[in-house]
Amino acid sequence: MSEIVELTYDECEELLSAGAFGRFVLTRPTGPEIVPVNYVVAGEAVLVRTAPGALLDRYADGSSVVFEVDQVSYEQGHGWSVVARGRAERVTESQLTDEERRVPGPPRWVSREPESWIRLRWITLTGRRVGNGWSPLAEMPVRRVWR
Repeated sequence: MSEIVELTYDECEELLSAGAFGRFVLTRPTGPEIVPVNYVVAGEAVLVRTAPGALLDRYADGSSVVFEVDQVSYEQGHGWSVVARGRAERVTESQLTDEERRVPGPPRWVSREPESWIRLRWITLTGRRVGNGWSPLAEMPVRRVWR
């Protein structure tokens, strides 16, 4: 039986930064909502693009949110999960920091004009992995290689 191991802050940051696809969890008047997104990390912030008026644009701005990214191998019996918690904010492209502008934006799957940016500067960053003798970063099927 595998054991659950808490990831260090640095391991969490490395996995989060290497990822490309995750999920925002937010609350809207009808209850919790999970929104899958492409994302990038710049400094200690997760950035996503969305359309003005879209779910994230309407309910994430100024709200406490959770962002989660993970990877699981059922065949190997191991996996990991990283969770960032904080307050999201809508920002315009001109409000992005210099560091955020230098990072290539998340890939566009849908063409949107105009677009809205949501930034999550995390307050906490935690994670866990299951299984021993493997490298979560090395086994990511898709990962960002720039930093």
